[in-house]
Amino acid sequence: MRDAEPTAEESAFFAELARQVPDIQDWYHQDDGGALWMTASYDFAQGNQIYETLRLDYDGKSLRGGWSPSCLNWDDGVRADDALIDTTGPDGLRLDCVDPTTDAAAAAAWFRRHIDR
Repeated sequence: MRDAEPTAEESAFFAELARQVPDIQDWYHQDDGGALWMTASYDFAQGNQIYETLRLDYDGKSLRGGWSPSCLNWDDGVRADDALIDTTGPDGLRLDCVDPTTDAAAAAAWFRRHIDR
């Protein structure tokens, strides 16, 4: 986690994403080099047990999403590419960003595709 508040871009992105995907969660990070980024995640659960977590990284330049290998246990705070998360193919998401509202719409459609199946 990071001490800095969400950027205006992150706030706009997450507000729109949360409007379209109820129960989405947000986590804010900072790389060793100082770059700010966030993860949005959605837990799939039965009862009180989480069995899968879909996660998406957003830094204002790119969206990278896929299935967390550990329900965000060891990979929280680790960028998707560094955690070797498959962000390709039918389950993953790899997009270059345009603006927070457009990016949130793309992210929401991706989350909804997995949640609604």
